[in-house]
Amino acid sequence: MNDLNHPIYKFYNAILQGSILIFSAALVYFAFVYYPQAIRQYESGNIPAQKPLVAPVSAVFQKLPIETDAYRITYEKDTDSYYVFISGNTLDQYVVNQNGARLALMSALSSESLCSYNVVYVSSANLQVPDQYKASDCM
Repeated sequence: MNDLNHPIYKFYNAILQGSILIFSAALVYFAFVYYPQAIRQYESGNIPAQKPLVAPVSAVFQKLPIETDAYRITYEKDTDSYYVFISGNTLDQYVVNQNGARLALMSALSSESLCSYNVVYVSSANLQVPDQYKASDCM
């Protein structure tokens, strides 16, 4: 009844032996090749730079222009400038929409700041916006 010559047992035995062979080769590689090289690097002071566990979050790059109900972001290659047209009938709405547009542009550029970019904010509702909201955050 217990026939060890059945094909399934032969197949299982071959997979088991192959796995043992692969894991043994990996053990020999790490024990005699990889770890000695890593130890020599640390002894010589060549410590590899560690990557942070938590990296800044960035969105997948969207092609410009970015258009929503609250803002429209375009890029002009000639002037190397980003133009942000912001909607809002009151200053409060304008500021909220401007902050959303700023975050969207930072995400699209995968940047933590817009200081190195030329960004021009314009009210699409011809709202009189104080200069403090037209200026860059980098001052």
